[in-house]
Amino acid sequence: MQYFDLPDLSSDVLKKLGVEELRKIPVQPDPDAKPLNCLNNVISYIEKHGGNVQFGWIFSCLGNISIKMTAHAVVEMSDNSLICVTPNEYRAGLLKFAPDRSVENLIENNFLPTKFVPLINDRALSEYIGIEVEQDQLRLDSKGIVTQSELNRFHMRASLIYPAILSLAKKHTGRNDQCYCGSGQKNKKCCG
Repeated sequence: MQYFDLPDLSSDVLKKLGVEELRKIPVQPDPDAKPLNCLNNVISYIEKHGGNVQFGWIFSCLGNISIKMTAHAVVEMSDNSLICVTPNEYRAGLLKFAPDRSVENLIENNFLPTKFVPLINDRALSEYIGIEVEQDQLRLDSKGIVTQSELNRFHMRASLIYPAILSLAKKHTGRNDQCYCGSGQKNKKCCG
């Protein structure tokens, strides 16, 4: 099971995430841009072509039971349109982006934060998300440098909970939903 991009975010999910505005914006990677480096990519683009930084959130889903909100920076053009200039092998075409200027206040050591939001109420899921939150906080605190032994510790703790998380994902994925495994297929044509 891996995080995947949901084709749509329902109004109920957006409400749970605290998102008021969701825009679909074009992904047009700048030739000099690097993956996972959105803020620096945007700053570099603005220096060459103009525009402003717009902070916000992008979304990925784990097993149809949890959403990861990743802070992201895009370019706001002079006509108020937005473009994403950061290459991403998983997202092409249009990017689901929720503008949120408050993200700027959450940046630590030039790294953008992540939020994890459960879509169901379950103790094992809360514990699993707690591990994800700890790992992300370590990334922010250590300026993006996390040792392999630290990562192994997180993975070991998460692996103990994983069977319960997988069971929850199976239980909360309908036949016509995107498969919980992250394949991009409908559940009924994949693991269902």
